[in-house]
Amino acid sequence: MGSELSGSANDSIRPFEKVKVAVATAVDLAKEGSVPDLNVAKQINAALKEGKDIVLSPGMFNLSEPLEIAQHNQVILGLGLATLIAPTDGSPCIIIPPRIEGVRIAGIMLEASVLKKKDPNMEACFIQWGEKGNADKDPGNPDNSGSLSDVFARVGGSNLDRTVSTNTMVRIDSGNIYGDNLWLWRADHVDLREDEEPNYPDLNYHQVMLGECPCEHGLEVNGDDVTIHGLAVEHTTETNTIWNGERGKVMFYQNELPYDVDANFGKQGFVGYRVSDHVTSHLAKAVGVYSNFRDYEVPVATGILHPETNGVSFVNPFSVWLNNKGHILSVVNGKGNRLKKKGTVGRLRNTKS
Repeated sequence: MGSELSGSANDSIRPFEKVKVAVATAVDLAKEGSVPDLNVAKQINAALKEGKDIVLSPGMFNLSEPLEIAQHNQVILGLGLATLIAPTDGSPCIIIPPRIEGVRIAGIMLEASVLKKKDPNMEACFIQWGEKGNADKDPGNPDNSGSLSDVFARVGGSNLDRTVSTNTMVRIDSGNIYGDNLWLWRADHVDLREDEEPNYPDLNYHQVMLGECPCEHGLEVNGDDVTIHGLAVEHTTETNTIWNGERGKVMFYQNELPYDVDANFGKQGFVGYRVSDHVTSHLAKAVGVYSNFRDYEVPVATGILHPETNGVSFVNPFSVWLNNKGHILSVVNGKGNRLKKKGTVGRLRNTKS
């Protein structure tokens, strides 16, 4: 192959010298005395400003600032699910500025940190694609779309500090973005601290309780013409996925509602997947929303909410009562009967009006 690599977003030749390999030097923060390399983000950003693509080695990257894409068609590729730990001021792990085409993010894990000195007016997230509030000015390019592939996120889990948090894991404010295999997870369980006993019998971990590892939403889509194949969002404490953009498409969605919330979750109208009332075109296939309310009786009116218009269609949506308390009282918009037996599936063929 020589010194050149083909196959970019615009099929141009990409020379190897335009790639920076970033090596994770941070050790396991769960171990006493570990010290992260806080210069790694500055080094990566310098390479991005030079127009280089980034390859991340396996390991943990503790970010002191967001990684910010600088040019069209840039790539951030993680090997071995390289983990980006969010800056402690609540700013994103990765920022893709508006009207930047052909960006590809792949093969990474995004992890919450304990937020310090956070601007109270800022909504924290892991990925900010485009500029919040200006999605209508950033339609993207269907001939050179951006992409998120094999991107996982977690709020809690490996980190022993249960005050780690963010507001929304992934926020998309640009159009013509394609997603493939996204798993956005607020922890339902975390590792035990040294000499800590499990809070539930017969387990070897700590089950997350009300108020721990807070995160309101997994995904918020404000851009138009966003398509995602293979999307999982789990356990966030408010509506798990919010879709505000037009002509969105989702092929397979898996959602488990949070275990630890109380009845206010249902009273405030939170659901597993919501298409906002102003949207006129949306297609989602094989959307499943499950419940396992462990601690409180939580009645949820419906698993999925969308406007009753001909342009919005959910094909083969379903819900499942997995275990424990509470119920999802309908599958979509009040349609589909409440499940009365654990482990059974409630289905609808098509919710198009």
